[in-house]
Amino acid sequence: MADFRVTSVGDDGYGRLGELDIPHGPVETPVLFPVINLIGGTTTESGGVWRRMRDNLISRDHLQGIMFQAMSFTDYGVSPGNLNEFWRAETFHERFDNLDAPVFIDSGGFKLMNSNTFGKAPTEGGAENDWGLYTNPASILGLQLDFGSDIIATLDYPIPPKLNEEEKFERMERSIESAVDCLRIVEDPSLLTDGQNDNKRARQHLERRKAEGDEPGVFIALHGHDYETINWYVGNFLEQVDDAGLEHAFEGFAIGSLVPLRSSIDVLVDIVQGAKDAIPTSRADEVGVHVFGVGGKQVSLLALLGVDSFDCSSHMQTAQYRKYLLPDKWETIELDDLESHLGDDGEFPCEMSNCTLCGPDSEVESYEEMMQILNSDMSYDERERRKDNDQYIKSDYYGHLARHNFEVYNEELSRVRDQIRQGTLLDYVIEFARQADDIKKGLKQAQLRNQGLQRDIEERGAYDLIAGIDITSDQSKLSKFGAGVDETTENRTISLQHTPNDFDVLARDYEPPADRNVLLVVPCSQQKPYSESRTHSVLMDKIGDRRDDIHKVTLSGMYGPVPEECESEQPVLEYEYVLAKEDHAQIELVTDRLVAYLERHSDQFDHVVGYVTSKTYRQVIEDAFDQYGRGTVLPRDPKAMQLTEFFRSSNTQELVEYLDREAADFV
Repeated sequence: MADFRVTSVGDDGYGRLGELDIPHGPVETPVLFPVINLIGGTTTESGGVWRRMRDNLISRDHLQGIMFQAMSFTDYGVSPGNLNEFWRAETFHERFDNLDAPVFIDSGGFKLMNSNTFGKAPTEGGAENDWGLYTNPASILGLQLDFGSDIIATLDYPIPPKLNEEEKFERMERSIESAVDCLRIVEDPSLLTDGQNDNKRARQHLERRKAEGDEPGVFIALHGHDYETINWYVGNFLEQVDDAGLEHAFEGFAIGSLVPLRSSIDVLVDIVQGAKDAIPTSRADEVGVHVFGVGGKQVSLLALLGVDSFDCSSHMQTAQYRKYLLPDKWETIELDDLESHLGDDGEFPCEMSNCTLCGPDSEVESYEEMMQILNSDMSYDERERRKDNDQYIKSDYYGHLARHNFEVYNEELSRVRDQIRQGTLLDYVIEFARQADDIKKGLKQAQLRNQGLQRDIEERGAYDLIAGIDITSDQSKLSKFGAGVDETTENRTISLQHTPNDFDVLARDYEPPADRNVLLVVPCSQQKPYSESRTHSVLMDKIGDRRDDIHKVTLSGMYGPVPEECESEQPVLEYEYVLAKEDHAQIELVTDRLVAYLERHSDQFDHVVGYVTSKTYRQVIEDAFDQYGRGTVLPRDPKAMQLTEFFRSSNTQELVEYLDREAADFV
């Protein structure tokens, strides 16, 4: 039976080592899965450079697994008959004798997103296609099982950048439903009916594997372009899994839609933290976290935040453009420019033992010969003659170049594992951040939601990496609260100079609306204005028509109470700060301001209620209500003090029932 578990955490408290027990495993984490096209054409001999890369890499002892995208065969002229009668007739491990590594198979959601061919199944009102493949969990799972996957990612509906909010959340809800359906099928293979030939072969695979206790590991595909959205996603999924009685039916989460965000590392960090923070503490050590399409120089920072596995195709993409990745420099150069980096004897600038281009067991005779072949105008007959004589053609060199580029990424992951074992990962990331501006930016972003990380960095004297601190100035404690980064994902300008004095509703002549019956206090959101955030919009949707009688006040960790009429003021839109339990002075400040707001305005309301599930913000609201002597905090008994509970249906229903019961105007 598939299983993931954390085996140890670094002595410095950062990074974790784990083991993913799956068929053809186990896999030691953190791990990097290179993307490899196992299907490069109609036969195992098809594929050109992809075949060379595949054959060059899949049998290596140090390789812990590979990533394959289930629908990638559509790029290589594979016909419906060839797919179903050849590629689906045997598993990859049966077809490739030298494949001894686990295969992680993604669902191919991006391929399906814009497809007119693979739509709804006929049973769902769609049109039949020659492939017998449709965009539903059973059909795609059947394909993954026929391929012999060791790990599957559930069928998802990716979110392209700039997708409107309505479609974005519709796609996320479909992904969640798909994931739950997939888990049901894995538990009960008789449900595997949609797809080619009713998926009989895949159902037999799954029944046999379950009987033998080697069913594949399941990773739930996640999407979301910010902390709150992906946090909502995880919470919603976990609630549906609980309702279905499938709590222990998956091994991890796989965060998708990240490839367009690789250059926005602050956003990437925020999304990863949103997913990690949504996992219940009781399950944190048994749920792995994978990030799709991210590897290379970011792995140390993301491992610091608790990511367990990565995949990347950059090694192939750079090789196709004849680019060589310089070890330890994270720079790519054209192969034509590599000559100036060669050693005195013409050796490549690489000492990695596993590199088949540059290492001690290199199969490439010389740089000069490689460039001569790559720059030649070789005819088809010449290529065939060279292949018959076991001589290299261009594709062979591209394959070795891709292997070299991958080994640079894999070597970095090996260093990260060593740093975790030694308990020095944070020190390693600190030094990395001083050399790379993007890692520095990501490390600063991570501190916004992890005050303990900021404290540990400060204790190491790395003041140049403390979020929002200018070490050349004599700033006060409060001037650090605007800590953050220079850019955001929502085209919203952030200022790092805001302090609690930039907005204080108590310092102005303000009166709440006179026609409201209920004062509702809710915690702030990262997305601004607050009303457009996922947390606030979900809550208001649940409240429905009751909204007209509610005066909403947002508790800002920076400013204290922010009435809804003030949400679009510049200081409120621009600040970026999360209240942490260690910030005692700031907690006292926002508590005092909330108490003062209640003393000044709450007499005009029949009911005062707070809805909050985040621990520090809940403590502020509870303390303020206690000091004032009035107010009810809901939900009364959340399962955990974290953001995911904010979205739990039973909790929002408790608020709705309270309003209907206590506020007569709602009846």
